Amino acid sequence: MRGPRVAGRLSEAFAQALASWGARRVYGIIGTTVLDLFDALYSVRDRVEVVTTRHEQVAVSAADAEGRVTGRPGVAVVHAAPGLLNAMVSLGIAYRDRAPLVVIAGGVRRRLRGTDAWLEVDLETATRPIAKYYRVAGSPREALEALREAFEAAASPPRGPAIVEVPEDLWKARAPGAPEPPEAREPEAGGAGEMASRVAELAREAGKPLILACGELAMHPGFRQDLLLALAERMDAYIVTSGNGRGACPEDHPRCLGRTGFGGGSTAADTALAESDLVVVLGNEFDDITTYAYNIIPEGDVVVASLDPSTRRRPRYYEHYHADPNKSLQALLQAVPKLERPGWRERIRELRASWAKIVEEHTRPGREGVSPGQFFQALDKALGRDRIVSAGQGTHILYTYSFMRIYRPRSFLAATNLGAMSYALPAGLGAKLSSPGRQVVTVAGDGDFLMTVQDLETLARKRVPLGMVVVNDGSYRVLYLKQLIQYQGRVYETLLGNPDFSLLARSFNIPHIRVDDKEKVGRAVEALARQDESVIVELPVDPGEVPPLNLEATLAMGR
Repeated sequence: MRGPRVAGRLSEAFAQALASWGARRVYGIIGTTVLDLFDALYSVRDRVEVVTTRHEQVAVSAADAEGRVTGRPGVAVVHAAPGLLNAMVSLGIAYRDRAPLVVIAGGVRRRLRGTDAWLEVDLETATRPIAKYYRVAGSPREALEALREAFEAAASPPRGPAIVEVPEDLWKARAPGAPEPPEAREPEAGGAGEMASRVAELAREAGKPLILACGELAMHPGFRQDLLLALAERMDAYIVTSGNGRGACPEDHPRCLGRTGFGGGSTAADTALAESDLVVVLGNEFDDITTYAYNIIPEGDVVVASLDPSTRRRPRYYEHYHADPNKSLQALLQAVPKLERPGWRERIRELRASWAKIVEEHTRPGREGVSPGQFFQALDKALGRDRIVSAGQGTHILYTYSFMRIYRPRSFLAATNLGAMSYALPAGLGAKLSSPGRQVVTVAGDGDFLMTVQDLETLARKRVPLGMVVVNDGSYRVLYLKQLIQYQGRVYETLLGNPDFSLLARSFNIPHIRVDDKEKVGRAVEALARQDESVIVELPVDPGEVPPLNLEATLAMGR
């Protein structure tokens, strides 16, 4: 079905297309090469909100987060070379985590292209390795085609960032009409039935089956949590997740063991993965992260259903079927027989109890009267089940795995597969704007937080009520601990200074609470849960404090 004809400039056609295709927001920073597009967005401001950030990295990661939470591609608009180059880290995060994202970039005028002009670098060559789609428009018709194709590419499995570069002089050109509405395209993949038959054959002999739910499964807008739980019950299996797969099962459900792998896996989930004699992987993340650089390999068969081409490049410790994980889930429910494995249930109880003791030890009062475990346990209890948590990269993220449960898919946001700092605050911004009725809490280390701190101004200007926890250890703690443990205590350039966070918060008119004794825990978590205004909760932590983690597997990774 064709959209309405737009008799006007290309910039107006773009704005109308974004509005009619359901883009609720456009994140970005204005620049000369996209000035005409911003002018056209003014005419649709009742349908498309423009969120001006203070750095392109923030704009693109906020759009990435909106895409993850809603299932629809988030949209960002950036200036030519300086703008798009500023967003490279965010593009890498979106690409590695397969987030649906469309970026519209300005470009130099067509007659100057390739002349080493002002604002010009070869953006296509620079970003191709971290973009699913890139097209430079040479005419108004090509620009409209590229916009439709970018939306289709971003939303079609495997998802990812798609970029359209529009030369500055094209915006004022007459548009030939409106583009066809985009349609997410499911790739040809007939392996679901074959994969299900193979798993049914193996399941009859297996005694310790496990399901690994990945982001490719859980982040799909059509994913159904109830079907995954039904499969686990039918197989008498347990579910572990990748970082992006969190929320595929409610993390208080008896079938859910939570996250497995480096940077947040529990010993219960990791040991279950190692001991399993049949692992059914629904998605693309049986990789070096979930296996601690392939140091944890299951004892038995591993069968993978994924459409992601990355699954063909990894060490082949598994049987791979080119199949949609969601369709494979449905096929498995039809194919797998009802089975009972009481011995496996007993072993899982033992693993759960062992991990629970480790976590409990970290909730005892610290030397200063409050431990990080105490604080995050209280925060977990204060938030509703519909929560969204965004996290940065660093030791602080372990608290969000060990103490903060996730109950719904697409509700935990982190730069899981690139491991890049700087994502937490932008992701919280995008998540809260796109889901204003849900509680959104951002957890960042002091180093991570300061990388995007300028966008506290965006929160204040837009009056976004985001709860922010800054774990202040005055260090790059991952590296500090490595220096202590693996480098004979030679601490070098990992202990840092910080601003006064109370003064920083006050300068943006944002309330600040420093949790330096147990009496302040209740007040802090109540403010974070209330979500009537932005708040910064500063949690001082000793840099030598080690959160709950699978230390043995983590150290083995380094060897």
